[in-house]
Amino acid sequence: MTQEARASAAGAQWLARLRWGALAIVAASLVVAERALDAELPWTRLWTLVGLGIASNLWLTWRRSVPGHLGAYLVLDVLILTALLHYSGGPTNPFSIIYVVYIAMSAVMLAPRWTWAIAALSVASFAALFVVHGPNEQVAHGGHGDGFQAHLYGMLIALVLAVALITYFVSQLSIELRRRERALAEAEERSHRWGKLASIANLAAGAAHELGTPLGTIAVAANEIKRRAERLDGADGVLEDAQLIREELERCRIVLARMAAAGGEHVGETVEILTLEELFSEVRARLTSDQARRWHTESEVETIQAPREALIQMTENIARNGFDACEEGRVALVVRALDEEIEMRFTDEGQGMEPQVVARAADPFFTTKDAGDRMGLGLFLARTLVDSLGGRMQIDSILERGTSIVVTLPQSQ
Repeated sequence: MTQEARASAAGAQWLARLRWGALAIVAASLVVAERALDAELPWTRLWTLVGLGIASNLWLTWRRSVPGHLGAYLVLDVLILTALLHYSGGPTNPFSIIYVVYIAMSAVMLAPRWTWAIAALSVASFAALFVVHGPNEQVAHGGHGDGFQAHLYGMLIALVLAVALITYFVSQLSIELRRRERALAEAEERSHRWGKLASIANLAAGAAHELGTPLGTIAVAANEIKRRAERLDGADGVLEDAQLIREELERCRIVLARMAAAGGEHVGETVEILTLEELFSEVRARLTSDQARRWHTESEVETIQAPREALIQMTENIARNGFDACEEGRVALVVRALDEEIEMRFTDEGQGMEPQVVARAADPFFTTKDAGDRMGLGLFLARTLVDSLGGRMQIDSILERGTSIVVTLPQSQ
């Protein structure tokens, strides 16, 4: 279950408990009015409305794990409350204050647009009670004259003002709480990624230490085999095998070096002013000749402020990811200035990715290539480096059209 689905289920469970409490209070009030006060009211209709509320809450309780909008239940509650008031005194019923409770609940649980919608529905419903019951019925029910009617209209005005103030202030408070929750979740996610990065660094350091001596010994042996084979006739196959061993050894060294470099050696690097031309050249120099030919860059800014190696490593990782996605197409990087940020947009001409692949693209050791071809660390390391620079990274992909990765970095003025 996703985080959004879990939040929806928790909200539904909480709302269901509140509604059970409200329904219990309404039912108790009806019992007291019917048995103790012997009030003459349309009891069948009133209990039918309570039954409707119970049925809807049973449905909410049973289906709480299914993501759905809770606003519909609060809309139903407002309509049920209006009907209950209509059959039990209209606007003179003191339980009309419950409208404010539903509005406060919506402000805490729902988006602002839903809160304002429920607030408007509550005000309109309460005003409709005045229209349906009429001034004469209100005065007759209250047993007073014009002063009581003025009091009722004062209640309407007070409700409108209270609804507006509560909706605004509680909505703002709820928005701020949600913003802080998102910030906390993002901080926890970054901390989790840095923990994974530290583990990778330790793994790389240990592997480099343990494998350094054996790899060096194999390299010496491969060189000796090559040297001796060059003196013999008909030893072309041996020479090819020796060359293959040397190439694979170099590949092992590169893999270990990348893991170690990715493991956090850029943390704490000082911020420098780097020209975009220098950045493009550094990345191009680290690519193969074929990749360098297909590497297209464009910039409307001249310099960028960032830790040098971290920025170069991040750019190289994303570029290599693009080249992995398209064997013949080009990979482009366009840099442009925003207000106080710089946007780096990487695009490739590959086949694109499925949504479920996009969701996992930046996870460590996740790759759609053969296990022996790639480690699945490129985008994970790139995102971690972007986080260390205080930026954001977004991945968008369309099947058969390619992938776009947008990195936004802050820039001091």
